[in-house]
Amino acid sequence: MTDTIVALLAQAKQHFTAGRIDAAEHDLQSILQAHPDHAGALEAMSFVYATREDYAGAAEFAWRAAQPAATPQEQLQQAARICQLAQRHTQAVALYERQLALAPDHVEALHGAAMSLIQLEEAEAALAYLGRLARRYPRSAEVHYNRGTLLGELGRYDEELDAYRRAIELKPNFVAAYVNLGVALRDLHRFDDALRQFKKALSIDTNDAGARTNRAQTNLLLGEFEHGWREYEWRWRDGTMTHDFPDATLWKGQPLAGKTVLVHAEQGLGDTLQFVRFVDRLHAKGANVIVRVQDALLPLLRNVAGASSVIGDSSELPAFDYHVPMLSLPHALALREADFATSGAYVNADADAAARASWSDVIGAEEDGDRRLRVGLVWSGSTTHVNDRNRSMPLAELLPLFDADVRFVSLQKELRERDRACMDELVQRGRLIDAGTRLTTFSATAALVAQLDLVIAVDTAVAHLAGALGKPVWIALPFTPDWRWQLNRDDSPWYANARLFRQTRRGEWADVVSALRTALDARIAAR
Repeated sequence: MTDTIVALLAQAKQHFTAGRIDAAEHDLQSILQAHPDHAGALEAMSFVYATREDYAGAAEFAWRAAQPAATPQEQLQQAARICQLAQRHTQAVALYERQLALAPDHVEALHGAAMSLIQLEEAEAALAYLGRLARRYPRSAEVHYNRGTLLGELGRYDEELDAYRRAIELKPNFVAAYVNLGVALRDLHRFDDALRQFKKALSIDTNDAGARTNRAQTNLLLGEFEHGWREYEWRWRDGTMTHDFPDATLWKGQPLAGKTVLVHAEQGLGDTLQFVRFVDRLHAKGANVIVRVQDALLPLLRNVAGASSVIGDSSELPAFDYHVPMLSLPHALALREADFATSGAYVNADADAAARASWSDVIGAEEDGDRRLRVGLVWSGSTTHVNDRNRSMPLAELLPLFDADVRFVSLQKELRERDRACMDELVQRGRLIDAGTRLTTFSATAALVAQLDLVIAVDTAVAHLAGALGKPVWIALPFTPDWRWQLNRDDSPWYANARLFRQTRRGEWADVVSALRTALDARIAAR
């Protein structure tokens, strides 16, 4: 029987090498039907599945193949890589740790274990592996660069800067290290130093999209809109964003009379709500404007000013002469800060009596003697947002607000596990009404927001929704906010009824919440 297995393995290898993947799988299955734990066949099968880019299947075979204690370290490493591709990082770490028991200084295993631990949000453990790498390979610029990235996530900012500077010292043309150093300096509000790092990166590689887009965002944050909008167009080249439209039909300011322009959403729902205001300017130039938005926003934005039609992103595309991404409109239209402002609402909530009545139990009735302010709350956004760690806060941070004489309504659609107990307690005490489970569409959210007196939110789509509806909105911002909120101001050129509350110390919300409470008390007194 052993000779048969050897022959089948050899034959499977020949098939695999020749690209006959199905035939290779057939031979390997023949072995595994008789010997389900045959390590050689399991390992070979992982290669078959990996070739098809079925990494989940590949990882299952690789993990089973690597179970014997005598598995060689090269196989452990290969199995760990496959597990990483399948997002099975716990198994990847276990395999790398077994490899490191055999080869304690193995660079790929140390680095691989650190990268999977980062994905598992075990930052301190990941940093320990990178520290081992740095001690073993002190002249590796990449090791210091990766340490810097992780130190920044841990809030160890001085060490982060030192790590990037050490990487640059070892590798003076390390463009990515200059860019990350610039971002770290920007987040510390050392803007001149940050811009110098981006400039240095571009002196090495003038086409580095990361340096261009980060310099753009820094200039926009500082209110340098002309430079910022122009360079922000590099966002399509930095690997984070794509669209399926040809550059040849991109609208860059050409005459529009009699032309059809497709304006298409990009990035998040809040971005669409913020920038859809500029569609009317294209209509004023004589264009027939078609607007494509996220399906979730379609019912709310069907009647946006200046659009001949509004379609969802799953709809079939009509013919058009030009296209323009929504956040490219300020650049193509050559807009400045004075052009951002609106007179108030430019998005309308459903004014139907039934829509309003559906929230009567949440709003309460003044005729019943309840004359308290109706205040909507949003304290966290999507966990997948790149800046979620900085922009969101735990519900417990807002506790100082809840003894104010206010009818608080949670507009939080997704409740994180860390907030559940606090939410339950506030609801039971009658201090917070949880409307989240009923916010099934943006139109429903808009119908509720339209009936509130005020919305208090972190930087999420609901903040933009309230602003677009012309509703008073108080926005809680991190120390270094997204570029659109700029710096050193408590108003916003984007929304006439917005008021900004900023962290005074990085990562600390206490001062923001205290300022919100003071403003809320003043609003109650004035009422």
